[in-house]
Amino acid sequence: MKAVPAEMPATTRTYPLKAGALTLRTTPVAGQDLFRIAERINPKRAFLFVSTVLGRHIPVCPLDHRAALRALAAGVSAHLLPGPVFVMGFAETAVGIGAGVFDCLRLSHADRDMGYLTTTRFSASGASDWFTIEESHSHAVDHIILTPRAGVLQHGATATLVLVDDETTTGKTFAELAAGLRAQGLDYGRVVLVTLTDWSDGRATAAVQGIFAGAEVHAVSLQQGAWDWVAKSGWVPSGFPDSCAAICPGWKPDAAQGFGAPRTGIAASDPRQSGADILAHLEDAGCHLPAQGDRVLVVGAGEHVWQPMLAAEALSARGINTRFITTTRSPILQGDTIRHKATFPDHYGQGFWMYMHNVVPADWDRILFFTETSADGLPPALVSWLGRVDVIDGAGRVSVLSAEGQLA
Repeated sequence: MKAVPAEMPATTRTYPLKAGALTLRTTPVAGQDLFRIAERINPKRAFLFVSTVLGRHIPVCPLDHRAALRALAAGVSAHLLPGPVFVMGFAETAVGIGAGVFDCLRLSHADRDMGYLTTTRFSASGASDWFTIEESHSHAVDHIILTPRAGVLQHGATATLVLVDDETTTGKTFAELAAGLRAQGLDYGRVVLVTLTDWSDGRATAAVQGIFAGAEVHAVSLQQGAWDWVAKSGWVPSGFPDSCAAICPGWKPDAAQGFGAPRTGIAASDPRQSGADILAHLEDAGCHLPAQGDRVLVVGAGEHVWQPMLAAEALSARGINTRFITTTRSPILQGDTIRHKATFPDHYGQGFWMYMHNVVPADWDRILFFTETSADGLPPALVSWLGRVDVIDGAGRVSVLSAEGQLA
């Protein structure tokens, strides 16, 4: 997989949706099917690009996911200035690929000062809010950026800022984050915008250009194109789903907890956590790991995606048939792309609906579910639907829940 696809004739295709028609002009990537189209339950934007390599809405082979990360990181490497590197990802969808691009970069540039930080929808105990931005078209508008811990933040005239999202259509969210960093007094000599698919037709780089005076702006993606949306005449968009009753006490992440999203950052000077490390911890915590011949689904919860992916990758490296997916708070209509959908109250006691897509529990012999909360944060409706589940909580404890929600 290459970050800059080989030249092929551009194609134009129109996707008819209930709310209108989406037309895409793109250059196909040889041998790759990088996205599908689905329809959001969102009055702000009706369409959604669903990645086939992200692991958010479609279960993905961890090795395919890692190949995409390596390709993106290789593309970024061609644009790095000689100084330090600061990588940022966006909650919730790009927390994992941001961490993954950073992980690949730190492995290939071991001599660099480098840090990774993600936006989040949660303030955390043991950390302070740094600044906020808004993602105008999102189902969850507000992004919080926590103050990064020591060694994470990198900046300066020879530094490169790498902003990572799953896709971009306008570049507005990139520009919001870049402007937020600039407002904190930070400066960068170069900015690299990284996406799996880039549908902005140059608008993303234009949106960020000039935020950091004199900085060059580059874009790296696995596939590029342009889009046009025509709303259906007389169509009345549905609103966002109503809130739901919380099923557990309100939860707040602890910046010091061992298993969770990297909300206060990862520094290249930190010891690198591997999937083998995580599997060793699980065994020490009493987890009977999947065996050869098992069909295994590893599930992350919301923003908690990077460590579950590493665990799934390590299981795949052992030759175990493993796929990876995460729960999401993004409401999507069922159809050709979202064939299966489970709906349940959030894990965090906040009172919003969450979803798992394209999962049939009977297809899996083992399901390993990583949650930042305690096992009590798993909604009974979700556990009942999944059946027997190995739960790894935010403290790294392992428990097994049955379909009745009881400890097995």
